[in-house]
Amino acid sequence: MKDKPAQGPRGLDKDAIVAAALTLLEDVGEAAFSVRKLAQTVGCDPMSVLYHFKSKEGLSRAIANALSRSLTPVDDSLPWRDRLRDLARQYRALACRYPAAFALLQRHVSTGPADLAHIEAVHRALADAGVPHSARAGVCVGWYASVIGLAAAEAGGLTRPANDVELAEIDALSDAEHPLVKSAAPLYAQLDPAVVHDTMLDVLLDGIERRGQDTSKDTK
Repeated sequence: MKDKPAQGPRGLDKDAIVAAALTLLEDVGEAAFSVRKLAQTVGCDPMSVLYHFKSKEGLSRAIANALSRSLTPVDDSLPWRDRLRDLARQYRALACRYPAAFALLQRHVSTGPADLAHIEAVHRALADAGVPHSARAGVCVGWYASVIGLAAAEAGGLTRPANDVELAEIDALSDAEHPLVKSAAPLYAQLDPAVVHDTMLDVLLDGIERRGQDTSKDTK
């Protein structure tokens, strides 16, 4: 359910401020982002911005929740693996579109009402996978950490093909001390971020499936 817009000083709309903050954050990066710059962008004083969010941390959480609101709810009629895969791919697309703001999702267990709806869907998928109730919170947080971290890594450039400098460093390694890394150099040169993402997502889902089947660890 969409959060109800709020009006503050001078009729400032909370959602409009968040949208402006998201745009500014992507334009200048987190290090240069400030409430003062945001206030200048929307044409008000910093205290008017803080009226809505109380602090820069509150604004940060609101931006992250706006990202969560842009996600499409998963189809509960799909198998649990397909539901989690769909949500993970949405996070990947979000990271590629908003690389600066996406990092904010790594700092909160939940960002607000919109996020909690998706967390409920993840819990439902984990239940359908057979993960016991006592383990679901930990597995859910681990799933988010893995999926959001993987998407953020791609947005930051970690899963791209190795460049000439990196390949030259690998080539200069000792055959005796680093034979496996040297032999993998052509593979690093041909890395495909989409393949890396889907491969690791399958590894994660396989692990969840095995956890659901391992009744020896169940306490409830």
